[in-house]
Amino acid sequence: MDGGSGHCLCGAVRFSFEGAPNWQAHCHCESCRRATASPFTSFLGVSHSGFRWTGTPPAERESSPGVRRFFCATCGTPMAYQSPTRRQEIDLYAATLDDPSSYAPTRHVHWNERLPWVKLCDGLPVHRTPRRLTGDEDMAPVLNLLHAAFAYMEGVIDPPSSLHRLTVEGVARQARAGEIWVLDDAGAPVACLFLTPEPERLYVGKLAVADVFRGAGLARQLMLLAEERARALGLGRLELQSRVELAANHAAFEAMGFERTGETAHEGYDRPTSFTFTRLLG
Repeated sequence: MDGGSGHCLCGAVRFSFEGAPNWQAHCHCESCRRATASPFTSFLGVSHSGFRWTGTPPAERESSPGVRRFFCATCGTPMAYQSPTRRQEIDLYAATLDDPSSYAPTRHVHWNERLPWVKLCDGLPVHRTPRRLTGDEDMAPVLNLLHAAFAYMEGVIDPPSSLHRLTVEGVARQARAGEIWVLDDAGAPVACLFLTPEPERLYVGKLAVADVFRGAGLARQLMLLAEERARALGLGRLELQSRVELAANHAAFEAMGFERTGETAHEGYDRPTSFTFTRLLG
């Protein structure tokens, strides 16, 4: 798609834009579903510099703090969405295009909020929105995820994982004193990450992905989130530890930009039992 135009149901509100869209995606978030009374919404983002309203100017309202939604005051057709964080562009509804067949979505966003009866087999990549736990909700699903995801370590690492001593109350304490982020699917966590701010670093722990979701990029997405959180907290590096026996994990962390910077031994061991990996943030 190189430029385009569109209109509302009655034809009063029209728009046009120049150039290719910045992105094209299906959104599954609840607020967009309710705003459009549809199971999901198909958007394209275009730069304000090449966009203009060409018919009757649309009406608009603030649907949540900083969010502007534009619609036809005559027929009620939703026309556009303005994000408070992406002020350089405006999001248009693909179904309002004069030629909606030219629309070419490349992914699904807010996939974790999709309705369970929406079954799509288009093969597009999906993006789940990370959710930070408060410590007040039920932590059993997170603990169960950790036990299932770390089960392969049994009989492999020595000494056994500290996960055996972790309780639901301990997970809740981590959420309150530090941070726990999860990625959900169908209302249940399928990936998680513990973050602990410390002087000059953000410590990364308990990175886990459910078996059936491995290979979908969830670990990398959470690690990018860790980088965002470190920058927001003014911390200059990420740091984590991995048991010496887990060579595949070491390779995965190095592929994410970490370098092996040290080694430690558990109490009572005269050999290294864990390696330290660090990623400096420029």
